[in-house]
Amino acid sequence: MNWSKGATSIEADAVAEGFKKSVEMHGLKYNKLIGDGDSSVTKRLQEVMPYGPNFFIQKIECRNHLLRNYGTKLTGIVKNTKYPISIRNHIKKNPVRFRSAITKAMDYRSKLQYETEEEKIFGKRIYFPYKIM
Repeated sequence: MNWSKGATSIEADAVAEGFKKSVEMHGLKYNKLIGDGDSSVTKRLQEVMPYGPNFFIQKIECRNHLLRNYGTKLTGIVKNTKYPISIRNHIKKNPVRFRSAITKAMDYRSKLQYETEEEKIFGKRIYFPYKIM
């Protein structure tokens, strides 16, 4: 009732306002945002720059939304006749296998061990499953 802008901007503006008030209210600067694939919130935070131009806020996509969006894209490929029928049939017959591969990749990424604080922050750890001599 008290919102004068468009309905699509409610979420983005609410999150941006929360980020702007985080230092004042909690003494915190948020450097990560778990999102649902909607880029309007990320775009709004880039416009507002709640902590200044040199503070980067990383968007992390929610696992459930990532898998849902991935499934939607696969369904689109299956329905699109510009792709060969053999590829479309393979995707159509194995949707669980494709989703499982993405889930395993996410699990693998989350289990990487970081050695330094910088690696934790920037995610620059290179993982080798075997020792290099």
